[in-house]
Amino acid sequence: MASELQKVLDAMENKLKDLETKLTNSKVQIEKLQKENQDKPKVSFSAGLGLKDFFGPVNADTTLIYKKIFTNVGDAYKQDTGIFTAPVRGVYYFSFFYHCGDNHPTWLFLYRNGQNEAITGHHKTGSHIKNGGNGLSLLLEKGDQVYIVLQKDAWIFDKDNITVFSGFLINAL
Repeated sequence: MASELQKVLDAMENKLKDLETKLTNSKVQIEKLQKENQDKPKVSFSAGLGLKDFFGPVNADTTLIYKKIFTNVGDAYKQDTGIFTAPVRGVYYFSFFYHCGDNHPTWLFLYRNGQNEAITGHHKTGSHIKNGGNGLSLLLEKGDQVYIVLQKDAWIFDKDNITVFSGFLINAL
């Protein structure tokens, strides 16, 4: 009986040692991941136009300046210009949404370094209030600029943060 008890105790001791080893390895892995995550850049912004009425029509294509900042982690979005500048090379996700009246056309373009990448909008319809949006992932190089342009002769409306522009870094490369 004593030898069987000793076998059970030895087995439990071996299991305990295995668990202690696994726990130590897990702690090392967690610390490694925390350090890796700590070194990765954090980039995220979301901003509303900050208007309380219609804006437009504009006489020329106009970069929209979203003044109501909800978040700007990493300070890559500039509130005075409306331009996001990529702080690191990586894959980023951007979205933009608008609201406008039915008697006004709205055309918004998402630009990267002067090149149109995405569009949302509507023609003057006279029938219903319009909402629209778009989103996409872009591979950006450090210093690339992304911004939203309101097309010439178009309008936009904002109240209660219904017209917004957002983006975040998915993965630094």
